[in-house]
Amino acid sequence: MSKNLTHYNNIIDDSFEASSGIKEELIFYLKEKLFLKHKDIYLNKEKIFTDNEDNLIENFIKKKKEGIPLDYILNSTKFYEEEFYVDERVLIPRSETELLVDYIINYDFPRKIKILDVGTGSGCIGISIALKNPKFEVYGSDYCIDSLNVANINKKNLDVANFHLIQADWLCCFDKKSFDVIISNPPYIAEEDPHLNDLEHEPYRALVAPNNGLGDIQKITQQSTKILKKEGMIIFEHGFNQSNDVKNIFEENGFTNIKLIKDFQNHTRATLGTI
Repeated sequence: MSKNLTHYNNIIDDSFEASSGIKEELIFYLKEKLFLKHKDIYLNKEKIFTDNEDNLIENFIKKKKEGIPLDYILNSTKFYEEEFYVDERVLIPRSETELLVDYIINYDFPRKIKILDVGTGSGCIGISIALKNPKFEVYGSDYCIDSLNVANINKKNLDVANFHLIQADWLCCFDKKSFDVIISNPPYIAEEDPHLNDLEHEPYRALVAPNNGLGDIQKITQQSTKILKKEGMIIFEHGFNQSNDVKNIFEENGFTNIKLIKDFQNHTRATLGTI
């Protein structure tokens, strides 16, 4: 049977809710994977696909039926104007995470600084900071070797010389007073949070933390008091309803000049402090 875009749109109509957005994702997929132009898609819907193109489209539909996000299907995502490789070993970067990068690259540091991206995952935070300011010395640490392998792919693809990878269990292996800035998007979702139902294909270990989602933030903050230099800064992404808890954790560990950073929906999504 000859297969064209109308054929696949009919399959999507039969397989997914109208509000699912799968047709829009298919169009993006066709542009990215099959290199079709906008006019090819909209003005030539009866174009017959090749066997190889059919296989790619059928694989897309199969994976969408399994609930797999488009970024994992493409092995690609956009973050801070760059293209990052992602797969199910790491989280898909969220737009709100760019707030952390914004703050650091726009901050007026008085000297050349050394930054640690804790739980680096795909490396998107640390690599983005390193690319924006080659004078920064940036390190990305992660306990999981699978995550470090993905970050290394991105380090090579983006040719970033001032970003270095280290395997570490949070901050346990670093020297005292060795960093000016610690930045992190750590696990912060509670174990029973219903939002996890929508994140089943992303790595559980990178999402969930004990103590109602605050356990890893507590651990990193406590450890950071030893490895941050005088007047060093720590900055976390966290849940929209966790800012008071994170502020309390900072104060309990001696951090001052605490600042809350809001996203475009006016939710506090990051907190920073100095020691």
